[in-house]
Amino acid sequence: MLRTTVAERGGRRVVLLDSMSQAEHADRGQIIVAASNGGVESGRIAVLSGCACAVFNDAGRGKDDAGIAGLAVMDEAGVPGATVGHLTARISDGRDMWDNGVLTHVNEAGLRAGLRVGDPLRSAITRLLEEVAA
Repeated sequence: MLRTTVAERGGRRVVLLDSMSQAEHADRGQIIVAASNGGVESGRIAVLSGCACAVFNDAGRGKDDAGIAGLAVMDEAGVPGATVGHLTARISDGRDMWDNGVLTHVNEAGLRAGLRVGDPLRSAITRLLEEVAA
């Protein structure tokens, strides 16, 4: 399973994961791009990990928006979050999310952080990193 850092600025890293279950204590304060669906459990793990931001795959949204339900969990905790479209990046492939993902859903905390629907994931996260370094 992929676990790699693809960018770092101002002491903040962008960590790519094939699954949110790979989150570690060392990810506290970091930006996680996890190729898991954005369901409730992924949102809970993001909050518990203490990450600065997390991005998931929307998995086609699913029944009752189950594929993006974790964004609300993160929003309640003030954690910026977003999903990329399942047609833009493969589920369970963190590298493909980073290389090809396009944001489809952003929670309120994510909007405040500058994430926008329609932005390529890599561009959106790079902007966040630049703000941290400024």
